[in-house]
Amino acid sequence: MSSIRSQYLNELGIADFLHATNYKQQTDIQLISAKCLVVEAKSSDSICNAGASQDFLYKMLGAIGLKNQEVICIKVSTDNLLQELSKYKAQVILLTSRRFSLKSNNVFNIHHPSDILKNEQLKREAWEVLKQIKPCLK
Repeated sequence: MSSIRSQYLNELGIADFLHATNYKQQTDIQLISAKCLVVEAKSSDSICNAGASQDFLYKMLGAIGLKNQEVICIKVSTDNLLQELSKYKAQVILLTSRRFSLKSNNVFNIHHPSDILKNEQLKREAWEVLKQIKPCLK
């Protein structure tokens, strides 16, 4: 059987070592599960570190029924966003930077909590996004 495969690969000009032979390897990757994955761009007032921004984020997410332990926060750059997201299995992805743009039913964009703390007018918009997230968590 493998000699037939090698013949086909040779005919197609594909080196034998480039052809995946073990598909199980691709599915064995352990994904990190979370109800909510919060993604931020590199920020000086990071939600990934203890502080006012992280506290405010947890209060906002708590208002829609999420517990702190159900939330994972990560920092990524715009050029490796998809690569980083591929490591997670999340019910909801919350992007906290307008630099990130993804279209999906479970991806939402919100102002960074530090920006909301500085500008009270952003709270209404954040609440509207949180109300859209809540049904996705059921």
